[in-house]
Amino acid sequence: MKRFLFLILLFLAAGCSAQGKLYWRAKDFVLDRSSTVGLRGRNEQIVWTIPTRTIQEMTLAHLRINRAANIQTDLYIVEGDEPNAFATFVNGQRVIGVNFGMVRMIGGEVNEHAALISHEAAHWAKGHVDAGQTRTHTLNAIGTLVGVGLSAAGVPAAGLISGVGVDLIDSSYNRDEEREADAQSVEYMLVNHYDPGAAIRLHEKFLKAAPGFRLPFLSSHPSGEERIQNLKALIEAKKQER
Repeated sequence: MKRFLFLILLFLAAGCSAQGKLYWRAKDFVLDRSSTVGLRGRNEQIVWTIPTRTIQEMTLAHLRINRAANIQTDLYIVEGDEPNAFATFVNGQRVIGVNFGMVRMIGGEVNEHAALISHEAAHWAKGHVDAGQTRTHTLNAIGTLVGVGLSAAGVPAAGLISGVGVDLIDSSYNRDEEREADAQSVEYMLVNHYDPGAAIRLHEKFLKAAPGFRLPFLSSHPSGEERIQNLKALIEAKKQER
């Protein structure tokens, strides 16, 4: 329920406030030739910068994992400083969102980006997101979210999401769903030659950061020492199977 309320607030802010959340589709920026990508918001101002290599590696990992999971999703970079990632519907399209804070926390660790994306993809592949979709609480036409794309990449109005209709989803996964997603995400990583141990390192980062402030991500994806030990066992078992 906390996750559901968080999404309501997030998308209401995006549609009704000048300070609302902005979204940028990652694949619209992969062809940029500069060392950093400037994500532009309303009035053309640069809201945030991200290394071009990071956005390229995230997009490549997302493409590979989509293929392994046999799903179709879009990857979006989302405004927000407290680390978070989520899966939701935007205009009927399946989306994996990763916000500024999460990108910053992971930095240039491509395997950790792959671990995060694999886990969210596994929730889609296993039907967990669809099961939590709250169809009676859909926001239609919540406004226009504008992020101006890079002209250097030849992408007109990249980052533009107009007339967004968002299905709000209770994405607070139960323990069995988390275990199932963990197991499937390890498989996706191994198939695509990413280091599954990065999932452990990522959860260790969550635990280290959590005492200072509550991460939104942890309200829907609980972490802990038990989770880390389960991941270690899963990874070892998957490696032995191969």
